[in-house]
This record gives sequence, C-alpha cells and structure tokens, in this order.
Amino acid sequence: MRPLTDCRALVVDMTHGGKVICEELLKRGCEVHAFDNHKTLKKEEVEKLKKNGIKVFSEEKDLNLEDLDVIIVQHADPAMRLFSYALELGIPVISHGRAVGIIISEIKGKKRIIEITGTNGKTTTANMILKILNDFGYSVLIHDSLSTRVSTDSGDILLAEGLSITPANALKALRLAKDLEFDYAIFEVSLGGTGAGDVGVVTGIYENYKASFFKNAFNSKLQMAINMKDGILVLNGDNIARKFAHAFFGNSNVYGIERGREVKLRKLGEMVEGSIEALVTISGKRLNGYFEFKLQESLFGRFQILNALGALTAVASLDLEIESICKSLEGFEGVKGRAIAERIGKGTLVDCSNRGINVPAIISAIDDALLLKGKKVDGVIVVLSGSEKATCEIIDTAKLSKELKKRNIDLIVLSGALGKKLKELGIEGDFLENLSKNEVEKLSARFNNPIILFFSNEA
Repeated sequence: MRPLTDCRALVVDMTHGGKVICEELLKRGCEVHAFDNHKTLKKEEVEKLKKNGIKVFSEEKDLNLEDLDVIIVQHADPAMRLFSYALELGIPVISHGRAVGIIISEIKGKKRIIEITGTNGKTTTANMILKILNDFGYSVLIHDSLSTRVSTDSGDILLAEGLSITPANALKALRLAKDLEFDYAIFEVSLGGTGAGDVGVVTGIYENYKASFFKNAFNSKLQMAINMKDGILVLNGDNIARKFAHAFFGNSNVYGIERGREVKLRKLGEMVEGSIEALVTISGKRLNGYFEFKLQESLFGRFQILNALGALTAVASLDLEIESICKSLEGFEGVKGRAIAERIGKGTLVDCSNRGINVPAIISAIDDALLLKGKKVDGVIVVLSGSEKATCEIIDTAKLSKELKKRNIDLIVLSGALGKKLKELGIEGDFLENLSKNEVEKLSARFNNPIILFFSNEA
C-alpha cells in the first residue's frame, strides 16, 4: 500500500494550504477531517468542503482522534492537547510539507524537482536557476513568490499570480501545469522542503523568527534535510544552514564566499572567481575545476553573489556544464525588489522593496553600501517604509533601531507604520507622510553621487 492512501487523516490548518491537501487526500481514497484552527474559512468554503465529503471542525474539543491514522499539520500551536494526545494514541504527526512530498514523489514521473528554502534569497536564487535551465533549452515550471508559470527560452505561460509559497501550493502548481510539457519544476517553499526534490537548496537562515508548529525558522528550514531521503542537498556554508549536512541521509554540496566547501570563492573583484572540489552530482559523478563569472552591475551586494553561488551549485549538481552555467549567470538581470540598482538623477537607487524584508537583509545591504562611501559614492541614504509586518512575521524594530544607530548613515528617510515606530525608538531622520520617488530624489540632492537604499514591504 502506498502512504497516504485509504486512511483516516486529520489535516490541521486550512489557512496555509490545508484545503489543497484535503482535496488531494480525497482523490487517494482517504477519509478526510479538516481542522480550521485559525478559523479563517468562510461559510461557503466550509460548505464546499463538506459537500465534497470532508468533515470540517473549528474547535479542538470536537475532534475525535481515536480512529485516525495520521495528522498533517502546518501552522498550529505545538502545545495543543491534540498533538500530545496523538502521541499517546500512537498516531503519526507529520507536516504539510512531508505530506506534499509523499504525493509529489509519486506523481512527478521523470521530471526533475528543485526546491528552495531559506530566510533570504529564495526568489532570486530560484530565478537564477530558471534562467540557467532555460538557456540550456529546458522548459521549466516555476512556483515562486512572484507567480506560477511555465517558462521556456521563448517565453512564459502564466498559470497563477498571488499564490503563497506554503508547501501545499507546490502540489497546486503541478496540478495547474498538468496539461503542459516541462522538464524541470522549481518550487520556492516557505517552511523547509517537501522532500520531493532531486535538489534541495537552503539559501541560509539569517533570522531565527518564530514559526508556529516548528517553533522557529531554523527547525522549519531543517525539514528540507529531514524530508529528503536522497537527492542532493545544497547548503549555504557561510551560514548555520551548513550544519544541515550532518542531519541528511544523502549527499550535500556546500557553497560560500568565506566557508564554501565543494564550491569555494578564490577571488572577489570585478569577476567572481572560485573552485569546485569533489562536487557530487545526481548521477554520482564528482566534479573538480574552476569557475568565473561577472554579475551585472544592477545586482547589488554580497547577497547577490551568494545567490549566484547557490544557483551555480544547484545546477552543477544536476550534471550541467559549469562554463555554460557561468555564462548564463552573467546574463541574469535580477528580480524586481531584490536589491536591483538603477541610476536616478545624480545617484543610484537600490530597490529592496518586497513583502519579505527582514532586519539581516536590511543591515547587510546598508553595510555593503557603506563600503562604497568615499570610493564610488559620496553619501548613503536609507529609506525605510511600509508596515511593521513582513510576510507572516513582525519586523524586530528594536533590533533594527539598535543596528541603525551603530552605523554612520548620512541620511535616513522614514515613512509608514515602520518609519513611525523607528522614529519612536529614537531614529533620527526625515519623516515623509507620502513617500514618492520624487521626494526621495529631492532629499538626496544635497549629495553629488549618493546611493539610496529603498526598503518597503508594501511592494
């Protein structure tokens, strides 16, 4: 018997992909119970689920666990009685990601799957990999924080916009593309990996925020290593993600600027130069050699180099030729809102506006800009706008304020709820009720050649 078939399953959390899993389990002959612990289902959604044969609950006290075979959970309080009671009864509790991985592993056929997780750099790394695969002539299904689409070297077929990167939507993306031909699938995943990937990439853990059932970001991203039983695990060696190699069953390739292992940086200047030592591929080969590439000037900062090294390592792990990978990286123009630099007026604007901004990413970009002061620019301007919430997490404004005060920033511009909070915490700067590109340009006119870092999570 295949796993997750002909069983009694309770799916917890209808807010973050639970409905997708419920519907899939029905197709697999399961008796499905849905627990809407966040109480976000609308009345019509509840009625639709019930009409399809799914038993829906919104109160823990109404659940009957005795005859269940498995509990599948995403976001839920781990202290809930149902989880400890499940252990007493001998009921396995698995994540949404694990359940999705089991299903995808059975339906993917010969298609190669690449999964990407991490607290920073997921979308850029995913799109770097996409471009490389397209340049090799492959058609690719990609589900990232931007959209769900099938991409070829001749254009894209848009399947959906606005789908979250919760694990269950990787399964939804496959269903949306079921009538289309593609060779590879790239899934950006918020909470670790599903385990279905031939290559799993962890771009790093730079902020160990709370993550509901998994307790924190570290444990959620660790699911990539735990859920994969084989394939290649690609890890950022400059970060604690490198430790995942010690909890993984299969082979790993570690990249980094400072602590790379299989993919190491040798020289960083106008060109990114490095070496490859015993990099293992999915066919079992061991690669050795050198690489070099030059990223486009519009790609700003250290994170972009790490993203490129991650993409190179992932694609090399798929047995594709190194020199061609590097050539493709040189043509990558970036992703909007992910540290893209452009000339405006007398200065350079670096757009870092996206829904997932966090403190480490902000501070890293500022430090990269400060290194240019007195060399390529004569002033550093930091614009902070938007809300205090980034994706599902609250920005640690106290930590951000503390870090900003440590740095010699020439001008800070504040706006929105985030700006008001920072102002309350003692950050000195110009506050603008209505932030616009023109207003920022006016404020920067006091410099001859400034660099302007624009952070907003309301992009």
